[in-house]
Amino acid sequence: MKRQVIQNVLNLPGISGMALIDGRNRPFFFGPDISLNSQQQDALAQGIQQVVETTPAHFDTFTFRFAHQLAHIYKLEQGLILLVLITDQMSLSDYRTAIGQLKATLVEAPHNAVPTFRLLAGCVTLGSPVSAAEISAVEAPQAEPVAADRGTLTPSCREVIEGLNHLSEGATQYLGKTMVINTWKQSRPAHPWLEQFEVQKDGHFTVAADSQIPLTAEQHQWIKDWVTAFLGRGGRTIRNFQTLVTGQTLTPQQQLLLLGPPPRA
Repeated sequence: MKRQVIQNVLNLPGISGMALIDGRNRPFFFGPDISLNSQQQDALAQGIQQVVETTPAHFDTFTFRFAHQLAHIYKLEQGLILLVLITDQMSLSDYRTAIGQLKATLVEAPHNAVPTFRLLAGCVTLGSPVSAAEISAVEAPQAEPVAADRGTLTPSCREVIEGLNHLSEGATQYLGKTMVINTWKQSRPAHPWLEQFEVQKDGHFTVAADSQIPLTAEQHQWIKDWVTAFLGRGGRTIRNFQTLVTGQTLTPQQQLLLLGPPPRA
């Protein structure tokens, strides 16, 4: 593993930090804007592992928004997971080159990647500007460019509406439109903010708010509480209702968005 490869990534303008997770060693977080304590790091690492475990095998890269940043997750070999936090101002051309080299060097020894990464990152000097030419000059195994993200988990009204509509469509197959509409209305938590989500006659949702505005953590929790209550009511009528509806109609990202991480076995 090459220290210069790690330094080139961390010193890219727009990089907030990185984490390496393998499920065997303590996850390692490092970067200029990493401000999570050890408990928060462990919780985030566990959540990421749960998400990765529920995604289809062909999903090797996906993205979600985390604390006003974009979080890119890369599934590597031997259960190794790389998390990279970036800002919206990141130059994607420089980023793809640097991440391609980092992924290549990490998988040289995936079983020892976390402790080696921790050791080398301690020698990295943060804040030194790095150019695309310097990145290209680093000797590293040839790596394919990072593929476009194949899954997105963004807690915005738009993404919530899409997930709720898919859930309604799946539920309609079992309950019918009228019962689905009534179940949504009856299970809505008593929060005035949720009243802007209106259920139409076809069982689909509309929202009065700007669909691009990210949800706050509290608003996101209200949505999840509503979905949980909806599925609970539906389960009184149809056995295994939640499993039937969510498993057939929601993507793994939408399941995480609307229900949160699955419980650990």
